Amino acid sequence: MKKEKVLLIATGGTIAMRKNKAGKVVPAVGGLELVESLPDLSQEADWEICDFSNVASCNIQPLHMRSLAHKVEQHFFLDPSLKGIIITHGTDTLEETAYFLDVAIKDPRPVIFTASQRDASESDSDGPRNLHNAMRIALDPRALQRGIVIALNEEIHAARDVRKLHTSHVDAFDSGDIGALGSIDTGQVIWHRKPEPSLKLGVPKSLANVAICKAFTGMSPEILKIAQQNTDAMVIEAFGRGNLPPQLIPEIAKLVTNGIPVVITSRCLFGRTAPIYGYPGGGADLERVGAWFSADLSTEKVRLFLSIALGQGIDKKELRQMLANGAVDIS
Repeated sequence: MKKEKVLLIATGGTIAMRKNKAGKVVPAVGGLELVESLPDLSQEADWEICDFSNVASCNIQPLHMRSLAHKVEQHFFLDPSLKGIIITHGTDTLEETAYFLDVAIKDPRPVIFTASQRDASESDSDGPRNLHNAMRIALDPRALQRGIVIALNEEIHAARDVRKLHTSHVDAFDSGDIGALGSIDTGQVIWHRKPEPSLKLGVPKSLANVAICKAFTGMSPEILKIAQQNTDAMVIEAFGRGNLPPQLIPEIAKLVTNGIPVVITSRCLFGRTAPIYGYPGGGADLERVGAWFSADLSTEKVRLFLSIALGQGIDKKELRQMLANGAVDIS
């Protein structure tokens, strides 16, 4: 029986690292070695390997994400027989790169990000199991049209929804109240739900500069003045439903007047922002001066969505509505 073709794009991360002589974890493993570390992988699929990079994911920048999206598009275009693509990546910024591709890639075939919390020199590394599960998803015909997904700890998460919640546990990733897309049980892919479809904007030719400011009690407006330099838009991570120290409101009004979109997110990990509070600094104050609200999309993902959308010249009125809808396709 002919085996289905799967592409592995290796970018680095803990899954591709080992401890050096000093006991520090460093890049050490390429894509071929990852596949060969588990003999079942080659028995169950026909693998193609692309060593895109071998870096910690804290080194990844949006330009790298764009190049990775181009690479994925190129392989899908050149090889119609390709069943799916697996991307190994560090966990630090995995949710960001996965979301960037979720917005940029239009091909319906599965793209699965996987990783590990324990390096390859650990006897109980979670890397091989995660990679095997990612392959199972790539080969599953039901994985079509589900956007970019993340396979970790025998769970399947949507790139839009997932967050990293713990620095070291193998169950570090979670999607909050909305829950996982599915799971892997005794080697079988079990789907629980379909994801909310992210808006597909395509791979951008350019990226806008978008700043992030995290609010804190007693925050000075001077911080917003500094952050807005060379910035096309600003994301402010506010409190709760989307509320801020009232002394920031005049500076936010100036930003909006100067044509710089200001988008409000929440430092709460899950839940929606909404301009419902009418006290000084409340969401209603922010809405009055022209700030936008981002539904339940995380701060980092709003920043990436804005960078792609503004880089493509999408009309700001249209963009505001996109964010109000959580950057999902409601057509």
